[in-house]
Amino acid sequence: MPKVVDHAARRAELTEALWRVALRDGFDAVTVRSVAQEAGWSPGALRHYFPDKAEMVLFAMDLVAQESATRIQTVYAGLEKVTPEAIQEHLEQFLPLDGPRRVESEVWFALVALAHTDDRVAARRTQIDDMIRGSVQSVVLALGEIGRLGKGREEAVETMRLHALLDGLVIQLMAEPPRLSPQEARAVVGRHLTDLAAVS
Repeated sequence: MPKVVDHAARRAELTEALWRVALRDGFDAVTVRSVAQEAGWSPGALRHYFPDKAEMVLFAMDLVAQESATRIQTVYAGLEKVTPEAIQEHLEQFLPLDGPRRVESEVWFALVALAHTDDRVAARRTQIDDMIRGSVQSVVLALGEIGRLGKGREEAVETMRLHALLDGLVIQLMAEPPRLSPQEARAVVGRHLTDLAAVS
């Protein structure tokens, strides 16, 4: 009988190997060869799942999106109503404030770089950017619902401003050396949320 391959299990095994390499050595070290070695596979076997770097980046970005969505759901789990503290924690899920989230930002930068030369990656970058913008918009709407969005402030404008602020904080946190500490980044987000409550 032909051997039955559990593709879901093998993909999960590769996922774990990919993240071990990324967390240990940074996402730049994630290659077909390094992940194959980490998983104990041959590069040829791994290419059946990920024929090139772009496919690995796309796969990693999907993992990042799933993980960040799960964390955001956890922030609000059990809350009877949205609080300013929960909103801040929601926004912090997009910032590289610890090792795993730094790797997630490295994946995003890899996606952006590859988007210039690969149409598949460019399309995924647009989807992810739209997903983040939608999440930020939900924060602005929530602020309005709990009376923390000042009179005269436009939802669309404040969504763009907050999204741009998060993007800037990611760049400053990921700089070598970092231009901001995690504590300073949290303070900036907190101050911006406070300012949004003021009349425009």
